[in-house]
This record gives sequence, structure tokens and C-alpha cells, in this order.
Amino acid sequence: MEHESLNAADGGEGARRWAAAGRPVLPTLVVDGRALPVLHVSQIADALGLPSPVGDPGRDAADAATILGGWIAELRTASWEALLAPTPARGRSLRNLTVNVFHPFELLPGAWTTGEFDWRPEDDAQRENELTSAEGLTGFATAAASGWAAFLGAEDVAARDPAVATSRGPVSFSALVAFQRWHAAYHYRQLLEVLGGGGLDLAAFEGLTLPRDVF
Repeated sequence: MEHESLNAADGGEGARRWAAAGRPVLPTLVVDGRALPVLHVSQIADALGLPSPVGDPGRDAADAATILGGWIAELRTASWEALLAPTPARGRSLRNLTVNVFHPFELLPGAWTTGEFDWRPEDDAQRENELTSAEGLTGFATAAASGWAAFLGAEDVAARDPAVATSRGPVSFSALVAFQRWHAAYHYRQLLEVLGGGGLDLAAFEGLTLPRDVF
């Protein structure tokens, strides 16, 4: 299938085309002149009339909980200085990445019942600035992970798959969980690279493919 892949921040053709499309949230797929912000590959499949990938929401939800637990274990041994230092991930600190990874899991139980997932990563800086110690950051992450675990203990996420509205268009709840599983694993691998920890063997997680270059 013929396509063009453009960088909206290149200052050239990519930036021009992005501005012409109305500066949509990135990443965005443009099909027949219509800009479609993308959160999950299922949205690309829908836009192109292709079969949507089939996931396993129960497995994805449980895997996510395991990854969050591994992340918290690393936080407990890291110094505050290490958590605040810029990383090769666009200069973001591990504190910032922790907020970026764990806050969505605070929102997912509500998305299951309300059909709304109001995740705004642009507000992460404000959230992270309220966490002023390693203990505070670990406490935030632990509370988010505990809430996710409690939700999984109370609900069967494989029993139904509600549609959820997001800032990047509608997706199924299962797709949302699959994306957050991948998102958590991707940044977890970065955290291990920075801290030099052993951590979880992400290759053992079924279907969890990550880019060779984590930065």
C-alpha cells in the first residue's frame, strides 16, 4: 500500500503538511484528506478498511499489572537525583516517565464504566511537580498500581469490550489496555537502561514487541 511517512517537527514538508491538516494531535493518519489522530493500530485498520488485530484483554491487563510492579521495584532502589536527571528519552526524567506511565492506569477503571478516557499527557509536568521526593513518587505509583489491581479483581475485562472516547478518537477498551501495556513496557525498558537494573524479562511477555532502540 502506497503511503508517505512525514515528521511534523522537521521544519520542512512534514511541518507544512501538519499545519495544513490543522495541527492535529500526533501521531495522525491522513486518509483522503481527512486527519485521523491515532492511539492504537486498530484505528489504522478501521481507517483503511482492514481487519482489526485481535488481542487478549485479560492477558494484557494482567501483564500491565506485572510491569507496573516491576517499575515500582526499581523506584524503591533509585535515588531522587537519578529520578530527576534528564534521560535520552527527549530529556525527560524518570519522574516524568513514571507519571506518564502510571496516570493512565488511574483513568482506565473509570473509562470502563463511563466510556471516557481523558488522558492529557501535556499535563504531566504539572502532576510531576507535585511529587517532590522519591517516597512521594513511589507512593503515587503504588496507589495507581493498587487501584488497577483492585479493578482487575472486581471486573472481568474479557467479559465486555465497551467503546471508549479519547482525545485521539474512539477505541475499544481492549485496544486501550493493549496500548497502555505496550506503553508501560516501552518506558520500563528505558527505565532499566538508565538505572542499569535487571528487572523483568520483557521478551517473555507474549506478543510484546519493542523497538531495538528504546530511545
